[in-house]
Amino acid sequence: MTAAAPPAPTPAPAPAAAPIHPEAAALIVGEQRGRTGYRSLLQYAHELHQQEAQAQDLHETLHDLSGLPDEDADRKAYDARYQAARAELEVTRQQAQQHARRMIRSSAAAREHHEYLAALLLDTARQEALRRPLRAAQLRVAPPRTMAHSPGPADRTDPRVPFTIDPVQILDVQRQEHNAIAAALLTPPAGRDSRLGTTADPDTQTLIDADQDRRSHALLACRYLLAGQDTLARHHAGLATDAEGLYRTAHATITRDRHRGHRDAQYSGGDTWTAHLPDHDRPDLALTVPFTFELELRWNDAGLALTVPPDCAASLEARTGIRVRRGWHSLARWILDEHARHAGEGSGRRPNPQEPIWRTHHARLTLRPHLTAAYPDLLAALEALRVTLRPAP
Repeated sequence: MTAAAPPAPTPAPAPAAAPIHPEAAALIVGEQRGRTGYRSLLQYAHELHQQEAQAQDLHETLHDLSGLPDEDADRKAYDARYQAARAELEVTRQQAQQHARRMIRSSAAAREHHEYLAALLLDTARQEALRRPLRAAQLRVAPPRTMAHSPGPADRTDPRVPFTIDPVQILDVQRQEHNAIAAALLTPPAGRDSRLGTTADPDTQTLIDADQDRRSHALLACRYLLAGQDTLARHHAGLATDAEGLYRTAHATITRDRHRGHRDAQYSGGDTWTAHLPDHDRPDLALTVPFTFELELRWNDAGLALTVPPDCAASLEARTGIRVRRGWHSLARWILDEHARHAGEGSGRRPNPQEPIWRTHHARLTLRPHLTAAYPDLLAALEALRVTLRPAP
């Protein structure tokens, strides 16, 4: 009879991971706040606050309706909305937690501290989203990479400090939205006239015919001159000169009438614009979703330049928390310059109408090189408008 084998020894429990030092945790969180991915986490935090508030309102309404029978239509409707709001809140919470985990996993933190640091990072984003408006928080200056102490009240961002716009901080999605807003401003909606002389008037056909004639006769004059036919060359040169004079006369008439109608008139007969943003939920289908924003543009007294009225500019800056400064003037001037370029009158190459601000370069969107110097604070104006985008009704 053989002896029974001794029982296998029970493995000793793994020692619990030592808690991370608070200063080390603050350093890691501070580094993550300086990454562009932190903006997406701020977006999740903002959505969490909004959805929690919505769910709380529905819960309180349901409590007020608790005296009604279960079959009451209003109570059933609010109950369905409450359940849907809770489900949406849970999905957003899980997405925010996953995003925070991905950010922490890419850091140098030890694996056993990932869950704690991810929760701490998400909690930091939620506190920041509560202290300041979401879009303003996205535009804060990134904290320094090194932090000698745990963040305290002295390290909190002062909301009274004007926010800065740095092209490096702008996400690719935001760049696409800037392009959509700029394209909307360059192309007034159907039924609205930009008053830029693009609609037909009695002298338009004369202008077009004269332009075609001057080009055609000038080309023929050059050809006959090269062929040694001096008489024919002089004949067509004279016709080209006559067509040039007719063109200038028609152009001056149209410009004078246009300026006369511009004085203190709205740029497009309205202040509501529709931007067609990419559908990020279904990017493979290359669809767009309409969003609206408000901006009032008027011609000055001379009818030669566009302006954003001071009350409109002040209202937008107060709503968004973005100090635009010279950006409104730059935006109005950029609109006129772009129209001139597309009409062949201004200097510079005609840009892609779908990418007027950010152009595709090496598979990513980069800022057109001349914009920052030629149009100061233009990005601040576009960002202020982007903040106010609302789904079109």
